[in-house]
Amino acid sequence: MLLSNPDKLAGVLRNTVLVLALQVGPVAAGSTGEAVMRAVIETQLTAFGNGDAETAYAQASPQIRSIFPTTEVFMGMVRAGYAALIGPRGVTFLGLVQGTEPPVYRVLVEGLGGRRWIAQYQMSKQPGGQWLIGGCVLVRLAGEST
Repeated sequence: MLLSNPDKLAGVLRNTVLVLALQVGPVAAGSTGEAVMRAVIETQLTAFGNGDAETAYAQASPQIRSIFPTTEVFMGMVRAGYAALIGPRGVTFLGLVQGTEPPVYRVLVEGLGGRRWIAQYQMSKQPGGQWLIGGCVLVRLAGEST
């Protein structure tokens, strides 16, 4: 079954990163919405570092949770394709990319091995107004080795 293989799970997430909830208008940089999005991302990164799968999973949108239906499956995908996000050496919040819909929040991540990545979090606004993570694309910085 597809969901039992972490490598395939990571591929599924990368291929479905645009599976997002319908958004309600753009969010301006420096807005309350931006601060809330940052807090959601911070909560998930902290949870990854603490081994708190439940809290990390709770920051994912319903669309992501439908693809990865349990915390175990979700964390398997994270370990297979997003290991840099688990207990990184350093994190710098770069803010929202202007003019994107849905909003994309960029974070500079330095993994434990010293490699640096830009994590591009696509945010998903829920019907009640809550922001959750609708996807994440990791882009290795130019000049970084594999």
